[in-house]
Amino acid sequence: MAMGMAMRPANEGDEPMGVLNPSGLHRKPVAALPAISSFPQAGALLLGDALSLLGVYSLTYFLLPIWGLAVESPHSSLVWGAVWLCWRAYQGLYPGYGRSPQTELRLHVMGTAQVVAVQLAAGLALQRFSPSVSGTVLSWALLLLLSLFVRYGIRSVLIRTGKYGRPISVIGAGQTAAMAIHHLRAHPAYGLNPVAAYDDNHELHGTTLHGVPILGTIEQAITEPRTEQALVSIPGARAETQQRIVNATYASFPHTWVIPDLFGIPNQALQPHNIGSVASLEVRNNLRSVQARTLKRTIDLLGSGLGGLLLLPLLLLIALAIRLDSPGPAVYRARRLGRNGEPFDCFKFRSMHRDAEAKLKSVLDSDPTLRAEFEATHKLRNDPRVTRVGAFLRKTSLDELPQLANVLLGTMSLVGPRPIVQGEVSKYGDIYAVYKQVRPGMTGYWQANGRSDTSYNERVGMDNFYVTNWTPWLDIVVLIQTVRVVMLGKGAY
Repeated sequence: MAMGMAMRPANEGDEPMGVLNPSGLHRKPVAALPAISSFPQAGALLLGDALSLLGVYSLTYFLLPIWGLAVESPHSSLVWGAVWLCWRAYQGLYPGYGRSPQTELRLHVMGTAQVVAVQLAAGLALQRFSPSVSGTVLSWALLLLLSLFVRYGIRSVLIRTGKYGRPISVIGAGQTAAMAIHHLRAHPAYGLNPVAAYDDNHELHGTTLHGVPILGTIEQAITEPRTEQALVSIPGARAETQQRIVNATYASFPHTWVIPDLFGIPNQALQPHNIGSVASLEVRNNLRSVQARTLKRTIDLLGSGLGGLLLLPLLLLIALAIRLDSPGPAVYRARRLGRNGEPFDCFKFRSMHRDAEAKLKSVLDSDPTLRAEFEATHKLRNDPRVTRVGAFLRKTSLDELPQLANVLLGTMSLVGPRPIVQGEVSKYGDIYAVYKQVRPGMTGYWQANGRSDTSYNERVGMDNFYVTNWTPWLDIVVLIQTVRVVMLGKGAY
């Protein structure tokens, strides 16, 4: 989970009030908080994958002969389809609780690629399992896309009907716990549903934390567990105290999660290891990976090149609409800061009147409220400078499409931190040194997770999270999320 962005909360350095003795604890049966078995949810997702297999086979059965490619026999398709389902079950994708979107996507793509590689190797060795390499690769490519969106669709239905997720108890109710609960409730696809919280601060008992009731002390959580899973969130406690609490929780709950004292560490780059009996974490700097950076640039070139060709008629129509709506050029250049702090011209469809700066100065001078809004976010919700066509372009984010040229030129990326002007550098502070390591993006983590509804400080934090936790998988997830956000028109103005 992406919870390692914030600094350690000031009020979490105190010791929990109770001292636990794990050997003296007696676990009672899980009490009456509602639990949802994972088997029906896993079964629904498994059924979705099976239907995706059937759909792809039916489609390729008719299409491949038209293209002069051989169709696999039903027996071969059944065997390799079963191998694929078994491998996904081994990866833990049924139901896949607690996986970040990028981790789930990585498992989905890499697991499918591994099965394809084995099938092709078997076909080359035995000359009977795979009659057509091209047909096999095409079939699996279609399955890769179809099964992903079928999975998303089924999970969305399960979430909407309240049938997805596992109840979880949160041990600790400080600011870190609040962050975790807020994130899990805002992103139910994680499948971890906080239903109870516990803390040794008696003043919190009977209150709620983002809608989750704080029921009692940490000892009560462990001696009277109400769920099968617990999240220990006391990173400010001393190591000895935290060890006792984690060991006691581990003894009482079948599944235990622990939020360690690693605030500010790139949490998506952590790899667990052990050195003898000592647990250790490897922190990978993905920005230093030549392979990952090459893959990112390849995705940029393919995406911007193909996207530009496919969208060319739309681009021409937008340019014509802008010229008919107000005088001035259809595309303008905005000076922004790019990789290594170098300035570049960021292309955009013009969404403002030609005398925009004069209008802005007049409005800000006459309205202190609007001036405060602009100084805080560098945006105005009801901006008098915006034209009629410009308002539509901003709402749908179509004004950003000329930046495909920036991506081709190498000054921007499809996904990256928000491009900023020189005057914003001071607001980034020390984070700017991290920010400028990568190219700014047409879309990014903050655009896909809040857009203009977020505060400026939240945007800075999201940009920092993206750069320090960057992987190609995160880019693909952001692109998928951006499509959804744009279609909903959420937070754009």
